[in-house]
Amino acid sequence: MFRLWLENAETGLDRVWLDHPVFGKETVGEFLDRHNIPVVDGKITLYHGRPKEGDYTQLRAGSYLTEDPAAARHFAARDRGLQPDEVEVLTLSLTPDQIQPGMHITLRVAYGLK
Repeated sequence: MFRLWLENAETGLDRVWLDHPVFGKETVGEFLDRHNIPVVDGKITLYHGRPKEGDYTQLRAGSYLTEDPAAARHFAARDRGLQPDEVEVLTLSLTPDQIQPGMHITLRVAYGLK
C-alpha cells in the first residue's frame, strides 16, 4: 500500500515539486489549484508556441508551456523575433507527471507530437 502511495506521490497531483525553506511544500495539484488550471479526467490542457514552419516531431523536456494560447503565441514570437501570425500554437493534453511547475510551467519529459 505504501509503495502505491509513493508511486502516485512521485508522478501524480500529489508529487511534491517544491520544498521551499520558508513557504514549505507544494504539490503539483496545489500549484494547479493556485493558478486556476483545471484538471479534467486526469489531464491538463496547456499550450506551446512554435514557428509555423516548424517540422519537429517532439518537444524536449524543459520546453515552456502556458495555460493561455495567446500567451504561448506572444512568448514564441517574442523569443524568436517573429510576428505573432508566424507562430502556431500547439494544444497539449498532459498528465501531472509530464509537467514541472515553477516560475513557468515546463515539460518534465519529452512529448511526442502527432
